[in-house]
Order: sequence, then C-alpha cells, then structure tokens
Amino acid sequence: MYKRILIAFSIVVFLTSIFLVNWQVDRTHFGYIFILYTLAFSAYITLIRYKDILAFKHLIAIAGVAHLISMIYEPFLSIDYYRFIWDGEITWVGFNPFDFKPKELLNEPFVQNSTYLLSIYDGIGELSQANYSVYPPVNQGYFLLATAFTNSLAINTFILKLLIVITEIFGAIYLRKLLINLNINTSRIWLLYLNPLWIIECTGNVHFEGVMISYFFIAMYFLIQKRIIYGAGLFAIAIQIKLIPLMLLPFFYRFMGLWKSALFYTVTISIVVVLGLLQLNLDNIENFGNSIRLYFHVFEFNAFILHYYIQYGIAETGWNLTRVYGPQLSKIAIGIILTLALYGQIADWKKLFNRMTIAFFIYLLFSSTIHPWYILTILALSLFTNYTFPLLWSFLIFFSYVFYNDSNAFDARMIVNIEYILLIALFIYEMIKKKSPFTFMRLD
Repeated sequence: MYKRILIAFSIVVFLTSIFLVNWQVDRTHFGYIFILYTLAFSAYITLIRYKDILAFKHLIAIAGVAHLISMIYEPFLSIDYYRFIWDGEITWVGFNPFDFKPKELLNEPFVQNSTYLLSIYDGIGELSQANYSVYPPVNQGYFLLATAFTNSLAINTFILKLLIVITEIFGAIYLRKLLINLNINTSRIWLLYLNPLWIIECTGNVHFEGVMISYFFIAMYFLIQKRIIYGAGLFAIAIQIKLIPLMLLPFFYRFMGLWKSALFYTVTISIVVVLGLLQLNLDNIENFGNSIRLYFHVFEFNAFILHYYIQYGIAETGWNLTRVYGPQLSKIAIGIILTLALYGQIADWKKLFNRMTIAFFIYLLFSSTIHPWYILTILALSLFTNYTFPLLWSFLIFFSYVFYNDSNAFDARMIVNIEYILLIALFIYEMIKKKSPFTFMRLD
C-alpha cells in the first residue's frame, strides 16, 4: 500500500514541479530551478523505480500530461525559439537565413512595419542578431511550418512545440519496436520520455534534440532490420535537424562491414547533400560554416577540460586563448572517437551502442559549450547500455543554469566542479566494474 501512496505522491510532485519550471521560473532564478528540478527528478526516479506497478497506459498518461503542461507557455529558460520563428518568417518573405544576418534585415520595410517581427528581433539577442543561422535546412522546415498561419508569437511557438511532440511520438513508437527487436525491456523507454530534462528542454524550451533523436531511433530500427536505404535516409534527416549524428557515422563501418557500410554512407551523404541544397549553396555555405565555428572558437559555457585549459593559458600568457584551445581539444576528441570507432570489431549492437555512448561522452567532455539539452543524445544512446552516468548527468547538467544567476563566478564554478566530479567518478566506476551501481537501472 505504501508504494502506491508513494507513487501517487510522486506523480503529483512530478507534474507540479514541471508545471512550475515551465510556467514562471526565469533562468536567472537559480534557487527556484534547483529546488523544482530536484523535486521533479526525485519524483521521476521514484516512478522509474516502481514503474512495474504502473500500467503502460498510466505511464503514457503521466508523460502526456507533462508534455501538455510544457506546451502551454512560451519558454522562460531559453530565447532560442525567437531565432526559430525569425528564420521561418524571413524565409516566407523570400530571404534565406543563411544569406542574411538578422541585423542586416532590421531596416527592411517588412520588418520595420511589423510590431510582431520587431518584437521577435528584440527577443533574439545581440549574439544571434549578428550571425547567420546555424540550423540546417530540414530543421528550417519546422520553422516554416510553425510560422505559416499566424503573426502571433504565442501561437507559432505552440505550433512549433506541437510539431516537436508529434515527431517525438513517432520516435517513441519506433524506439519501442527497436527495443523489442533487440530483446530489451520496453519499460526502458521511460528513462528518456519521463526524464524531466527531456520534457522541459525539448517541449518546454523548444530545443530540437528530441526531434533529431526521434529520427535517429527510427533510422536505427530500419538499420537493425537490415533495411539500409530506409535507415540511411532517416539518418540523413537526423543530420539535417542537428549535425551531431555525423559524429556517429564512423561506428557503422565496423558494425556493418565494408560493402554494407559503403552503401549506408553513400545513401546518407547523398541525401544530406540533396536536402542541404534546399537552402545552402556555394555562396552561403561559408556563412553556415562560420556560425558553426563560433561554438569552437568563441563560446565557452559549462565546459570542464577547456575551462581549466583556458585558465592555464591565462596564467602562462595573460590571454584568453579559447580561439586556440577550443579547436585543439576538438581535434583530440576526434582522434579518440575515431579510435573507438575503427579499433577492433563491433560485432553486435551492444558493443555498437556502448562505444557510441562513450564516444559522445568524450565529445562533450572536450567541448567548449555544453548546454543542458546537449546531454539528451547521450541519454538516448545509453538506453541500449548498462551505463547510468548519462542519467546522473541529466540531473546534474540542469544546474548549469547557475551561470545565468547573479551569483559570483567562483560559486558557479564550484557547482559545475561538483557536477563533473560526481559524473566522472560514476563513469570511472562503470568502466571498471562493467556495470551500474544502481541495479534497478541496469539493462540486464
């Protein structure tokens, strides 16, 4: 009886906390973020711990309500959605977002004569106003659909969220099929789809990791079914939502063998190029590339290795050398990832997902910018493994919002240090022991 009472209480806490995070918590209010997200995640872990007591339809209902709650309001924790709506709106007018920076269009009559577009421009933020779009053409398709009907920011944002959720539903359907095909308990789907980070960042804050991951799940289902052309096509769409899946391509060579992987690579790359030609050409491809390079040359957010490398550089030279050290660490990460992909045999799907998960961890560990929603990809990959360090990270990463707080930099860095110390400690434990200390989270 006490378990059912605990579950009922956890459902109330889970939904209430997610509602409050989405409803009114500004990203500068770290105290509220800390309390509410901790409550939501604690309730989530309880639901996962006792998920076998709940019927599958009840878990669907809980997830559905949580997503619905997250769809109602405009995002408070992110301003990225302003850029999404901007890109869609200017495309309808006939301007390519890879040809023009927002500030270059500010004085155009269609902007100056529209209070709606001027408010969107103000919301974008100075950094985004000064740069070309960084979102690939298929992603731009979502922006176009969301802005096709009204000049209301609230309605268009809701439509954008609705498109994300619809795609995620298809992703969930094929993830369940994939888990069945691999003889994995289908209840592992809830590790992702009930995770507060997934709900808040994808549906609440309108980030497209959930869309990209959904296409990845569908692609992997067809690839495991040995339907390579279908799988390659969907993998290409995932790349054209977010470029991140490009990093996983080398792993299929050892998994598929020479000829099958050659077919997979040929179809994938061909479709990526064809889809790219919808908006990209020889005249603006450099603009797109320059916007992507900003993440490696200029930005530094919630980094660990890079942060201390930069501090070392400042102590030695007196200069902030992010522009130098970011690319250096990226090259090291690429070397490690290629070694993981090409060294030894990847004879089955277990080893494939294990290596992909570790590779993505290396990528993030050496990255210059790690926003909370970046963790969702490694969390998705870990569903097929015994690793639980990505799950821990999906809790710890949310506290990187401390950087938006008014507290001093030392306090923020201490919180981030705790994040990485706990994360790396669990990672090392699971590498050595080859299993998770959390038995109810294990794959087998």
